[in-house]
Amino acid sequence: RQMKLVWKKMPQAFEMNPIEQFKRNIYVAPFFEDDLAELIENIGADHVLFGSDYPHPEGLSDPVTFPDHLPPNLPQDDLAKIMGGTLGRLMRAEGSVADAAAAE
Repeated sequence: RQMKLVWKKMPQAFEMNPIEQFKRNIYVAPFFEDDLAELIENIGADHVLFGSDYPHPEGLSDPVTFPDHLPPNLPQDDLAKIMGGTLGRLMRAEGSVADAAAAE
């Protein structure tokens, strides 16, 4: 909200819309207790990355249950992006496990 307000008041201070630039360049590996639906709505599923701090206490005791914390109506292709597809694309890893899961 703050960035939107500053952009509205002083657009000349930016080369481009800072919100769009943020959405294009930032990827987030959220904690499972974050509002994941809101995060996906704001930055898109293709900028949300599954991560695990296991075995540290801030991670899930069983990291593969992370999809259980995602919105229940999340499309399968968005789930595949979050669970590894986007990271595979960013790292240019062809044929990632997430790509195979999305193809099923």
